[in-house]
Formats: sequence, C-alpha cells, structure tokens
Amino acid sequence: MQAPRAESARSANCQLLYFTTDSVTADGAILAAITSGFSRHPEGASLARIDRGTGGMEPLAIFPGPAMQAYPYFARPRAADPREDYLFNGTVATHGLNKSSPCLHAASGNLFFVWGREKGRSQLDCVNVRDGRRRAVCEIPPDRCVGYTHLDARGERVLLSLMDRRVLEFGAGRKGNREVSELHAKFGLTTRIVEVEVATGKMAVRWEEPAWVTHVQYHPQRPEVVLFNHEWTWPLGTERIWLKTDGAEAVRVRPAGRATRFRVAPDPGLDDVAHEVWQEDGEAVIYHGARWDAGEYPEQFVGRASLDPTQPLREISIPRERPSFYGHFFPSRRGDFVITDALANEAGMKQRKGNLISRLNMDWENGAMEVVTLCESNTSWHTQDNHPHPVLSRDQSEVLFTSDFSGVRRIYSVPVD
Repeated sequence: MQAPRAESARSANCQLLYFTTDSVTADGAILAAITSGFSRHPEGASLARIDRGTGGMEPLAIFPGPAMQAYPYFARPRAADPREDYLFNGTVATHGLNKSSPCLHAASGNLFFVWGREKGRSQLDCVNVRDGRRRAVCEIPPDRCVGYTHLDARGERVLLSLMDRRVLEFGAGRKGNREVSELHAKFGLTTRIVEVEVATGKMAVRWEEPAWVTHVQYHPQRPEVVLFNHEWTWPLGTERIWLKTDGAEAVRVRPAGRATRFRVAPDPGLDDVAHEVWQEDGEAVIYHGARWDAGEYPEQFVGRASLDPTQPLREISIPRERPSFYGHFFPSRRGDFVITDALANEAGMKQRKGNLISRLNMDWENGAMEVVTLCESNTSWHTQDNHPHPVLSRDQSEVLFTSDFSGVRRIYSVPVD
C-alpha cells in the first residue's frame, strides 16, 4: 500500500469533476478542479486549474456565492432530522456554479460548465484550462435544469440531461431519493436529452424520456448511441441502466430475462445497480451492484454488459473476505481492471464505509477477480462533494480521487501499480 500524493493545497476545499468526465488534460499537466478557493461564501464553488508540476492554482470561472441548486444531490436545506445530515450539501441557491455539470475535453483543454445567473436563467459556457479564454455557448430553457453533461470524443457536441425544474422542489424537501422519482412519475414529468453543437451553440432535443434522468454518456466512438439512466426508478436492478440508438427505441441493459454468468441473483430487480460507465473501447458497459441484506456487509459485484443483447451479462462478486460498502467503480480502457473506493479495512469496517482505493483485476472469462489495495482514502463520505469518485489518468498510470481526511477536501493521486 502506498501514500497518496496531494494534488491540491490545504488552503481551499477542492474536488474532482464528476467521474464520467476527465479532470486532467491529455498530457497530464493540468488538473481541472471545483474549489471554494476563489469564492467569498463558505459553501462557494468556482472552477480552477491546478498546475500539476508546481501545484499552483489559478481561477478559471469565479462565482462569489454558493453553488446553485441544479440537482437534488448537490444542494438542499439541512435535514430536520439530524440522522439525515449526510444528505445536506450546501445552501440552496438559484445562481452560481452547477457542480454536477463541468465536463473536460482532455485533448483541447476545453472545460464546459453550466451556471445560473442572478435572475434565474442558466447557461452553458466554455473556458479553456490552458489559456483561460471563456465564452458563452447557449442558454438553458428556463423551465429546465441540468443534471449532468457529457462530451463526444471530438469535443464537438455536449450532451445534457434537462430535467423539469419542478424536480428541484421535490429535492428541497425530500426524505429520500426514491421519493423524488415517485413524485416525478406522479406528475408526469420528463427529461429532455439535448445535444448542443459547440461551434454554434445550436441546441437540439435528441429525445424526451418519461423518467428522471441524470447520467448521460455518449458512446466513445459512436455518438448516435447514448448510455443513460432512470434515476431511483424501481426496481433499481432492472430499471436503472438504458441504451438508446438514434432511430430506435430505448432498451434496458439489464432486463430481468437477460442471462447472467458467474453470479446467480434470485431476483435481479432486488439488486441495487448504479454508476454505469462506458468501457473506453466502447465494447461494453461496466456497472456495479449490491445486495444490502447480504449479512454483516453488502454483497457487491462488478458487471459487464456487452452491447450485443443476446450475450449474457457477466457479474463477478467481490470476495466475501474483502468487506465493501457503497462506492464507485471506474474501468480501465479495455475493462481488464476496475478502480474502486468501496473496499474497507478494519478501520473502515468500524465506520461502515469504504476507506480504501483499490484495483480489481477482472477475469471476465472465468468469473474471478484479484483485489489489490493501492492506498487509504479515509474520506468522510458526508456529501457527494466528499465522495472519492476515483478516476484513471489518460495514460492509465495513476488514480485520482477526492478526500477530506485531512480536514480539508483535497485531490490526491496514487500510482495504479
């Protein structure tokens, strides 16, 4: 086990961009970060570039107030019940940075993000992390709010999940995430999957989904294919992960009838499946799932779904002698290994949370995995901001993650080997 390297200073809270996007330029020199360092508000969120050679941090887009409430996970009032404080994630604001939106094109250094102006209108902007030039791309319709964004491989188009703005009203007072989804369905709300042409700012609706959609991801080579989710729609095990190809109906990646190798689920619908992401070569979707009622700690598994729906799913459980809890799973380019923040040592077991960054060497042909511990993360997991969300660098030589174990939220790196 190794000691992680701090990539950001103690002087400000910093975190990676969401794990479905790059946070580091292709040459590994510049790190894009969300930070409180340039905001006057204690819950402020601005965008910065960190020179990985010197450690120096410079602002890219400054927002003086707190992050806007653009997605229920990222901002809500403090819970009346102290046991629900872990859901609290900042002051509700109508303007400022949408923290779930920043999306980096690693080759060009173009960083796209959504922010709210003081009169309640949001827009998509682009700033280059190398030269700092910023421009407006397009406005977001006033009746919509952005969940997540994603870039195509060329950096020419941005995919947006535009939720009905009323979902924020559900999020502000919710008791649980399932409640948001149920209210979304009760009122017949939809999510527009929208594509924006970067050069012109032209916006086009790809389709409208009758569900609460947050994650949207272009296929790595085929932008006509989109991976997306139904957020907190029951049963999670079969309704969570979807694919849509232009001109065709959306299909579930993990339907109840699809054959599965290596792992037997008495009822696939009872699995809690999440954090789907493309294998970078586009051959498959990698995801993870859990059975929370499996004993002393959850039974967790990593899944691989071929794009060919006639092929069986391959689901491999984490060995039971390696305790794990809630976490994220990020695949290598070919899917031969997966990085996760879910595993725990004795200290993590006592707190019932993952506190290790680990590499899972996957044997998809034989249904086995080897667990290699890289370092301790020891983050609090108190909010989405403090989740490690580990990702691989472009050359796959290192893992980057977020942790607040020092008392300040910082970005760290650790070698993969």
